[in-house]
Amino acid sequence: MPDKPEKPEEKPPDKSDKAKQQQTLSVRISEALRQRLDRAKKLMSSRTGESVSTSEIAKQFLESAREDRLEVVDLMAEPTKALREIRRKGEAQHLLSKAEWVVLAHFVQQGLEAFSSDTPSHVSRGSLIAVLDAFSAAYDLRKGQSASDDYYLGNLPWDCRPSKVRATEGSEKVTTEIVRRTVAETRRQFSDPATKWEPLLAGRNLYALLEDDALKDADALNRALRPHWPALWRLAARGHYHLTKEPVRDKAKAVPESFFQVAIPPISEGGFTLSFARGEGKDFSVLLSFPGARAPMYPLSEYPVMAEFRVMLAALEGRILLWLSRRAWERGRVLLSRAQQRNHVHVLGERVEGGAGAIPPCLGNPSRAGAVGRFDPRIR
Repeated sequence: MPDKPEKPEEKPPDKSDKAKQQQTLSVRISEALRQRLDRAKKLMSSRTGESVSTSEIAKQFLESAREDRLEVVDLMAEPTKALREIRRKGEAQHLLSKAEWVVLAHFVQQGLEAFSSDTPSHVSRGSLIAVLDAFSAAYDLRKGQSASDDYYLGNLPWDCRPSKVRATEGSEKVTTEIVRRTVAETRRQFSDPATKWEPLLAGRNLYALLEDDALKDADALNRALRPHWPALWRLAARGHYHLTKEPVRDKAKAVPESFFQVAIPPISEGGFTLSFARGEGKDFSVLLSFPGARAPMYPLSEYPVMAEFRVMLAALEGRILLWLSRRAWERGRVLLSRAQQRNHVHVLGERVEGGAGAIPPCLGNPSRAGAVGRFDPRIR
């Protein structure tokens, strides 16, 4: 009889292969821990711009187990309260923990990238430059190469990268020196008022950098970021309002009924009227009424709305003055023409004879200093 084929000898499982396999761990978690993981998911997604699963976040927590990262998640449980505490400490020149700087940077990023009906105004050039400077100051605290350098470079304008990097179409290895040079060039170009583009993704770099575990010295971090506190705080407050629709302040305390509050008198000028109505505590709302019988009225009920309106007026101030000066010039030309038809005109308090050809030089060009608004008030 033919011999039966022998069974191949089974090899024992390689311990090294078993070690490489991903082990699945199923655990029951409390509702509080689930909410903490959800908040961590949102923070990670806002930084990377990509969706992250709960299991991936839990894996990162288990692998790193960093106390400051857990503190960030806890602070984000009540973001308004956390920012109020950060503001008090910042304005009192107290040290902020690394986690508090991370929370602030999160809202700075949101404030830079916010663009909605609630935040219609552009971020100022000075605030954007402050974010670039804050990143540079914190980046200089790092030692050695960073795994996030590619990410930092990707959030900066292409034209600001070194020519060698642009020539290789991104194949050149990104170094810390390349990141520093790109940030410096971005700041140099953006400081020019003629520059139209805005490095709005710079906030992502600051947020990602402050989450870096290589930045462990809280005192050095405070010394690096303290000079940029005013601009960072304004952007964080803007980002907080964009996300929560709430101001960063303590809730207004009810005024006792026995305490009488005097009504705020309205302000009128040039046909425009600004009326005030008191609210809870120290709150008040504003009503802007335009001149005319059936003119429009615009209510401004919250401080952030008033602040946006103020920024809008500041941006329009130059255009409005130009429009008014042109209207004043045209009106002056018409009045001057009418006066010339009567063969005399009063200019600067002096009587000018000579008819149609006797126009003073200062009125010949509306762009000259002092040409607009110099007509004698007696001319009607």
